[in-house]
Amino acid sequence: MDQVGEAELLAAATAGHVLVCGDGGTRRAVDAALLRRCCRELRDRVDPRGVRLSNAAVTGPLDLTGLDVPFPLRFERCSFGAPLTVEGAQLSELALTGCDEVPGLLANGVRIRRDLDLSRSHVAGTLRTSASTSKHSAIWLCESEIGGRLLCVDTVIDGGGERSIQADRLHVTGNVRLLHGFTAHGEVRLIGARIGGSLDLTGASIESAGTGLALDLGEAVIEASVFLIDDPTGRRPLIRGRIDMGQARIGGQFLIRNASLEARAGAPVGSAYSRSRVGGTALSAPRLSVGAELTFDGICQVTGGIDLSVSQLGSVSVGAGCALRAPGRTALDLTNTELLSTFTVGEKVPVQGTVRLSGARIHGDLCLRGAVLSAPERTSLLAAQGVSVDGGAELQDLHATGGDLEFRAAAIGSFVDAAGAKLHNPGGYTLNLVQANVKGSVRLVDGFESTGEVVLNRAAIEGRLICTQGAFHHVGPHEPGAEPDAIEAISATIRSGMDLGWKSISPRVDFTNTRTSFLADDPGTWPLRYVIVGFVYDRFEQPQGAARWPWDHAARAAWLSGQVIYDAGPYEQAARVFREHGYTAGAEAILIAQRRHARRAITGPGAPLRRALDVAYSATVGYGYRPRRVLWLLAILLALVIASLEIPTAQATMRATTSAGLVYSTHGPVPGAGPGRTGAAASRSDACGGGEVRCFNPVLYAIDTVVPLVSLDQRSTWYPDPSLRDGAFMQWWLNAATLLGWLLSSIFVLSLARLSRAT
Repeated sequence: MDQVGEAELLAAATAGHVLVCGDGGTRRAVDAALLRRCCRELRDRVDPRGVRLSNAAVTGPLDLTGLDVPFPLRFERCSFGAPLTVEGAQLSELALTGCDEVPGLLANGVRIRRDLDLSRSHVAGTLRTSASTSKHSAIWLCESEIGGRLLCVDTVIDGGGERSIQADRLHVTGNVRLLHGFTAHGEVRLIGARIGGSLDLTGASIESAGTGLALDLGEAVIEASVFLIDDPTGRRPLIRGRIDMGQARIGGQFLIRNASLEARAGAPVGSAYSRSRVGGTALSAPRLSVGAELTFDGICQVTGGIDLSVSQLGSVSVGAGCALRAPGRTALDLTNTELLSTFTVGEKVPVQGTVRLSGARIHGDLCLRGAVLSAPERTSLLAAQGVSVDGGAELQDLHATGGDLEFRAAAIGSFVDAAGAKLHNPGGYTLNLVQANVKGSVRLVDGFESTGEVVLNRAAIEGRLICTQGAFHHVGPHEPGAEPDAIEAISATIRSGMDLGWKSISPRVDFTNTRTSFLADDPGTWPLRYVIVGFVYDRFEQPQGAARWPWDHAARAAWLSGQVIYDAGPYEQAARVFREHGYTAGAEAILIAQRRHARRAITGPGAPLRRALDVAYSATVGYGYRPRRVLWLLAILLALVIASLEIPTAQATMRATTSAGLVYSTHGPVPGAGPGRTGAAASRSDACGGGEVRCFNPVLYAIDTVVPLVSLDQRSTWYPDPSLRDGAFMQWWLNAATLLGWLLSSIFVLSLARLSRAT
């Protein structure tokens, strides 16, 4: 091979010309020792434009360790027979562009005042340095400083089964551009790097070589943005292996567009610096800081989990067309993360795995509109316990299968809108708002479907609970002895009212101790079983879109009778609301229905007798709420007594005795009865003996008998004689009428007293 001499090389370098050492087919050799001599002994004779070689074959190891080279070194379409070593050197610029054979670059501690350009070159090697005790790498740039840019456009780096680039604590003043056809077969490690510009990975392809770690940016500081996007030719970036960005800081945006991120499931962790030891993580970035938005855009395919826990981000957006796949694991982890704006998962974005937002602080909206969630880790598709959202939770048209949306103890600054959402989790929860605080309304409307349990226990909702045209069904397995609820809202507080205009609901609901301002519902659409013990509301309203009269006491009483376990409280609550709004008759009808329901609940010894007495109480005075019924019974009894006393045979049994012992019948003195029967009294011709006794009057006698509060001296004067025919019967009948009159009168008085207390 023809070799370039010192004079020729020095002449070109002195003139600042490019020394072309061959054409596309042949290359002339350049001794590496000669290049070192130019950079050391002859550097004063080199033009400021530097040493520039094209199509050269550099033979021997080019070792510039520790040298101060004040001019650029540019190698274009060259090849190297040994690794290039510039450790600890101070260079003006180093460019290896289009070089098809570079056995490696050792540049730990190098200081380059301008650019390091490796564009279109092919670097392959497994070099060891003291910067790592166990790993090899093709390019070493640890503790290096680059005053310009690090350029790797269309560069191919092969780490021989280990790392491609190791550049711990690298400092680059400008941009780092690993783009277009950039391909790394092995990990690219930039732990603690400081980049003054952007990190551009447009169209890059990085594949881990067995360690599972593809790109390590742990604790890196990037003053501008990070781009992992497709290039103008349509080449999509591919990261096969884990990206580690734990405690990294990005001043601008982090944009991932049309990229494929693929985790190596089950791959061993290859570094003690790795921030994630969970297999199957595609992006591990706990404590990441991004000044602007973090965006997954275009057709991004992420296979594996994304860990952004304890981070501070401008916003997180997963655009329509993307897909997050980590079935049975955590797909996206934002635990204890602070978002300065919104969190958005776009329409029809499939998310396989759990989205974790526990303890997160979102200063904008939580938007999952139209997302498709499935295959959770354990039970929750959206684990948002204790999340704080300044805006609203937009869950419209969301499809969630196999798990629940858990907002336990969450604080939502506005509404929770799940209009049209389809939540399918048979035997479990679908929407969990236990102890949540929602400043707006909870809207489960317009085609909302829940197959499972919506649970609102101890939730505080400042707005309304709206269920218009929603479908709620709990099917599937449940604990033995436990009854499944389609909606469970124990001790919930819903300040602005409940609109329960649901389309269908089964098998039961539980509103124990729930409080609200108004209840808008159709009693006929409630499930067959429900618990409303302690359910408190202030008024009734008609549901949205319905024309039903809300003050139908008969329908309300029928609704109250369907309680799972009888309790008088719901009846009294409904009656109080009716009475407070002027519907007194309706309130009384509801309280009567309550007593009838209580009759059915009577059990234990003597239950048949107690039920019979209760039936009598109901029939007579309507449990005290219909006292006028007693007056009708008294009138009937009075009429019967009058009628019986108008019968001649009955009157014939009646007797009266004077103080002198004379006995009178209703027709006059009884012959042969009493002393002096032939004396002056016998000469009196009228039936009453001329005023000797009070005259018998059937009407007055009946009143005196039946009405105990009235005394007309009829009953005290006249009595049936039991020795006469039918006398014993009349005595029994009149005594029974007296007792019955006392009983009915007492019931009437007690009913009035109870009614006065109730009002």
